Amino acid sequence: MKQKYFAVTYSDFIKFDAKPNEDFYLVSKKFPIFTVADGVTQSHYKNGEYAFPKGAKETAEIFCYKTIEYLEKQSDFKKPIEKEIKNSIKEAFDFSDKKIKELNIRYGIDKKLNYIEYDWFDTVGVAGIILKNKIYYGYVGDCGLAIFDENNKLKFQTKDEVAPAVKRFREMYKNWKDFPQEKRTLIIHRDFRNNPDKKGYGSFTGEEGVQDYYKLGIKELKNNDLIVFYSDGFCELLKDKNFVKILKEKNRKKLDNFILQKAKENVQKYGHDRTFIAVKIGA
Repeated sequence: MKQKYFAVTYSDFIKFDAKPNEDFYLVSKKFPIFTVADGVTQSHYKNGEYAFPKGAKETAEIFCYKTIEYLEKQSDFKKPIEKEIKNSIKEAFDFSDKKIKELNIRYGIDKKLNYIEYDWFDTVGVAGIILKNKIYYGYVGDCGLAIFDENNKLKFQTKDEVAPAVKRFREMYKNWKDFPQEKRTLIIHRDFRNNPDKKGYGSFTGEEGVQDYYKLGIKELKNNDLIVFYSDGFCELLKDKNFVKILKEKNRKKLDNFILQKAKENVQKYGHDRTFIAVKIGA
């Protein structure tokens, strides 16, 4: 099957500090491999200043570049074997996580770590390979993958793996709302992120526990299907058929106007960093 793609990233409309766009996407020039990552915003210093402006962005870039680099070198796409392709995605995630660990060590985070001002640079991400009439995918966190049919009806969407974890630890701590922000941050980062009990959530930090949160799968495709790789900033918009229609049209001007209008309607709901790669299946 042939693929044509349309990709866009938008910065955070909520300009309260110097936070850069921490999303990133990359498409292989050799094979139909697609990646989207969402670098996790670092904690702010006590004076409100944004901590380590480049850390989250760098992890997102590392995830995309290194995942594609590994898959281009290690995978045989001429005769795809499902088990081998899925294993290659897992190994690519391991490789990316290792490189993110090296980044954290280079910045000395391992020695300064207190999970608040000094925390692991990390990212969540999704990757997919389109071969013949199937997509092989993997993701961690709340980046995801959605598939729409030729009538713009949602056929499949990955589950947000962060929201259930947030719900769990709020239920565990009944007085969660009364905790100072620093205490919340400490508990989430230290006790729930990449916890091997699989009741937390996954993020690429360089820690071993992230492997327990890899989600891998395969889906069959048909002509005129639309595959959307996305960061969580686009989750709500994926529910809007007008948005999906614009993605199929690949009309950037129309999309920009639509995105701006939505952000004006509700900046908290539609105004955060958001990135997608939309891939149309067929001629």
